[in-house]
Amino acid sequence: KVFLVRNGIAKDVFPPLERVPVAAPGPLRILIEGSAHVPFKGVAAALEATAAMTAPRYVTVVAPDGSGAAIPGADRIAGPLTQPQLADLYADSHVLLKLSRVEGMFGPPLEAFHRGATCVVTPVTGHDEYVVHGENGLVVDWDDTAGTARALDLLATDRALLHRLRCG
Repeated sequence: KVFLVRNGIAKDVFPPLERVPVAAPGPLRILIEGSAHVPFKGVAAALEATAAMTAPRYVTVVAPDGSGAAIPGADRIAGPLTQPQLADLYADSHVLLKLSRVEGMFGPPLEAFHRGATCVVTPVTGHDEYVVHGENGLVVDWDDTAGTARALDLLATDRALLHRLRCG
């Protein structure tokens, strides 16, 4: 009998990077993941936060159900994607912005970590299993658009901090 199966990531799909590349100069590449049709995924709040940033950014929304096409404020819309395509998108991003209010297994940040991205997340259930504020990501409050934008601006302007969190 199996009494516990721990959450995990398919290493053949999301292989960890041996070395996190230093982010080249240019806009902060932010990935927002979630369905726009599911309010508790926080996609609208994430787009509000990126719109409130002052630093240059490039925002990609990936929606598993294809709902991202109807959302203004993104530079790129993707989805639905295969898992290998999603892994490539994480590897091309600096930051996963995930402002969920409810999650089951909070998998996207863990997938992003494997591919060299850091995260900015809300303190949703499960985040504390592997997101350590200031070590491998940043944890922001719910409904704090200005604070989330400031956290993103900090990562956009402090590339040493961005790299340290991505390596964490």
